[in-house]
Amino acid sequence: MVSSNPAANKKQSKKLPVFWILFLTSIIGFSLILFIQPEREPIDQKHLPWNAHFDEQGNLHALGLTIHESTLADAMSLYGKDVEVKLFSNKDESNKSLEAYFPVIYIGSIKAALTLRLDASEEHLKQVYSNGKKVTPTTTGELEVELYTSDIASFFNTPISSLALIPRNNLTERAIDKRFGAPDRKEIQSDTLPHWFFDRLGLELILDDEGPEALQYTAPKLSP
Repeated sequence: MVSSNPAANKKQSKKLPVFWILFLTSIIGFSLILFIQPEREPIDQKHLPWNAHFDEQGNLHALGLTIHESTLADAMSLYGKDVEVKLFSNKDESNKSLEAYFPVIYIGSIKAALTLRLDASEEHLKQVYSNGKKVTPTTTGELEVELYTSDIASFFNTPISSLALIPRNNLTERAIDKRFGAPDRKEIQSDTLPHWFFDRLGLELILDDEGPEALQYTAPKLSP
């Protein structure tokens, strides 16, 4: 039986205010976000900075890469393609070196920058130096050479000779001792900064109260 009361019909057909509709929708959406989280790949424990190690052949494994074996392409597959590759030399164009810089990487919850030094041949460096896109003096008195994309690509298969990790958060001495253990030796070098050496990790840790620490991983190149 249909009501003949117009006021009753109007009351029955009254809709929820827009505010409540939006509020209920946002609650449902937030609940779905909580219960349907995207899967994250578990971090490989061997990639963590304090788990660097030498294998039985004397190769240094650090941050998921192997010094003198892994290439720039390997690093890009691990840490992304947001990388800058530049060539450096002295003012007299001697002592050329090539570096690849990742401004932001993540190793688990660790946010950091990563610099790789590449073991490029002197002949290859001279070739791309002469073809450089732009040469700029640095604050340290060196020359920085910006390279063309095609020249950068020619170094993708070049092995890595060293790694330098620069965490965004400063490391306390307590955190260092907990994660890395006691250093084998400590030195104050010409930069007036403390350098801590962890031989089993192939690590030189440079401490700086006024800036971020640097974790440098190096190892001698093994004879073939």
